[in-house]
Amino acid sequence: MKEIRNILKNKVVVVHNPSLNMETNNLIKKTFNLFFIPILNTLPVSSRKSIVKTDKDVGEIVKNATNHKALEILYSNGKGSARGIKNLYKKIAHIVWFNTNNSKAVRNRLKIVKEELEKTLKEKDGQDINFLSIAAGSARAIIEVVIKIKPISKISFTFLDKNPDATEYSRQMIKENEYLMNNPNFKFNWLNDTVNNFLENHNEKFTIIEMVGLMDYFNDEKALNIFTNIFNILEIDGIFLTANINNNPEKKFITKAIGWPMVYRKAEDLALLVHMAGFNHEKMDIYYEPHKIHSIIKAQC
Repeated sequence: MKEIRNILKNKVVVVHNPSLNMETNNLIKKTFNLFFIPILNTLPVSSRKSIVKTDKDVGEIVKNATNHKALEILYSNGKGSARGIKNLYKKIAHIVWFNTNNSKAVRNRLKIVKEELEKTLKEKDGQDINFLSIAAGSARAIIEVVIKIKPISKISFTFLDKNPDATEYSRQMIKENEYLMNNPNFKFNWLNDTVNNFLENHNEKFTIIEMVGLMDYFNDEKALNIFTNIFNILEIDGIFLTANINNNPEKKFITKAIGWPMVYRKAEDLALLVHMAGFNHEKMDIYYEPHKIHSIIKAQC
């Protein structure tokens, strides 16, 4: 396994694609972080009440940590998002919180996932596609890519999430788009279930399976079991897209002060679990976004 892990480690690529407009740090921000991040990591759990008072969006993230609502707030609060805040103190606080490395990294992850989904859908355009999104949340990446490239394929989408609010959120996003709702080639299905129950009781084959973020909450044993079940329901030449958070300097702050504990893995460790589930390492692309906080894996069955 050590040899395979080293092979996978050598396959890891840090994405610096200018066309994706990745969020990185300039010299000033890097210098600022040298002092700021150690301070963040000293904040105790009791500081959470004070933090949420500095910005209403941060309050919502803390309240909804681990679910789609928190991610949607992070996705939508990029550069310039503080323009509508009149109070100078709160404006500064908003800018600071939403320009931490973890905030930037989750938006970078979204961009890479969308890029890989776009490539995959274009490669398979014209084929009948059975698409499964596990822990789909808002399904933003899928929805935005499909609207952008307008594939001609007949696509059946299954959005799986144990949270009914998440499936309703993605349902409303699709209902609000005329192109998606009126396209006779698209079929949408929403399921409220746990990933384990679904995979263990499902035999239908899928062309593409996307599962981004869920591995942040499972240990290796559970992750391997899920990956194995996913491998078993992928079509020949099917594509699996997944991701995981990596250990980083802001981990203590995110865990204690924000209250968002996760399972952290290096890219090669996530890739090794995917390989152990049956995926060929030679048919695997492994990426880090620029901060190396999130890894993204695209594996072919």
